[in-house]
Amino acid sequence: MISETDVMQIIVYAGNAKSLAMNAIKEAKDGDIAGAKNLLEESKKNQKIAHQHHTDILQNFANNPDEPANMFLTHAQDHMMAAITATDFAKEFIDLHEELQKMRILFQQNA
Repeated sequence: MISETDVMQIIVYAGNAKSLAMNAIKEAKDGDIAGAKNLLEESKKNQKIAHQHHTDILQNFANNPDEPANMFLTHAQDHMMAAITATDFAKEFIDLHEELQKMRILFQQNA
């Protein structure tokens, strides 16, 4: 049987991953690319933990086909998908801000 604690682990780690990804974007925007990349790595670590909990639950469903799904699990999956999206966007924004930072430096050197 899937407990609320099992499902809550997905919500906690996915929430952490999303928050870290959003903070990474802010750090990149503020010019701290190295800090942003560190936060993004922490985000990915939390996302991986959430994903592992999700995989464990899915394996439980596969081994126990009569196990009822619940709305709490659906809510947790929604958190996980939001975290994945935020982490993917964070990487793109960090790359973008890094390129902008390089362009500013080149512009200042040539001014």
